Amino acid sequence: MAFYKGTALANDLKELIVKTPMLEVNYVADIILPEISVKETAGKIPVLSTSAGMKTLDLKRGKRGTFKRGEWTWGNDSYTTFEYGYEEPIDNVEALDNADIFNEEIIAGNIAKSQLFLAREKRVADAVYNTTTFAAVADSLTITNEWDDATNADAFGDITDAQAKSFAKCGKPRISMHLLCNEAIFRNIMRSTKVRADVKYTRDIISQPLQAQQQYFASFLGIAAVHIATSFVDTSSLGVEAATFETLWSDEYAMYFYPAQANLNSWKVPGLGRQPVWGKFSKDYRLERYGEDQSDSLIIRAREYRGEHIDVTYGVLMDNMTT
Repeated sequence: MAFYKGTALANDLKELIVKTPMLEVNYVADIILPEISVKETAGKIPVLSTSAGMKTLDLKRGKRGTFKRGEWTWGNDSYTTFEYGYEEPIDNVEALDNADIFNEEIIAGNIAKSQLFLAREKRVADAVYNTTTFAAVADSLTITNEWDDATNADAFGDITDAQAKSFAKCGKPRISMHLLCNEAIFRNIMRSTKVRADVKYTRDIISQPLQAQQQYFASFLGIAAVHIATSFVDTSSLGVEAATFETLWSDEYAMYFYPAQANLNSWKVPGLGRQPVWGKFSKDYRLERYGEDQSDSLIIRAREYRGEHIDVTYGVLMDNMTT
């Protein structure tokens, strides 16, 4: 259990962590911005514009035997990745003393992985709910009646407005679009008069399982799916034992978007964005152990090398969601 020399991958701990009930946070970062493996830590992405091949043109042959020719050019975008990590020390003497009660390596591995994943979730949330990135009129929508106003909230109308902005940019139909919001926003809008009107006298949609409510709301809006972010984080400082929990995704914003396909590892597939992951470092993250002689400790370390890439063409940031 202890006294390791050098650094070694702790794949055994990764397997154990997956099976333990400690990690109860439901992360959505990898769903909203799917991972994509990249060969370099930073690079350029060739971009084929949304207008290529989509013009309304009179293609009748010209008097001199000429036809219309393309005038578009390749664009360029870029990505950057960074190394992130967290270390959890285990005192070797304490580990031996507690060996009959619990395995400190497993606990340390859980903590290290949890901190790594929470930091990833926060970075993605900051990238998606970013008023600087989505500052243009075409990329943002301020709704009039907040979704916690049960009487006046108009989710269908708001999504219709968001779809108008989105379609003008990317041409994706409403039925292929997705909506991301946190649980508080979702719970509020599901109790609104207009959302419940269609099933008011046939079934109590609020008493249905969460997944059934999501499916109903997506159907009501005429979109592909609704994603509910429930992840939370302790906002108190490191070392403070009394936790102060807050939701990680804001209840002021929602994102109306077309997602990149997670199963296709290609920049050619459009979508709101991706998380470029440096493949030479790791496919996802590394969980390692190494000994530290000066403190007579075993260090459990979680590391990853990734970034966040956003394409505003495929998203509309909705704000003023809650009073």
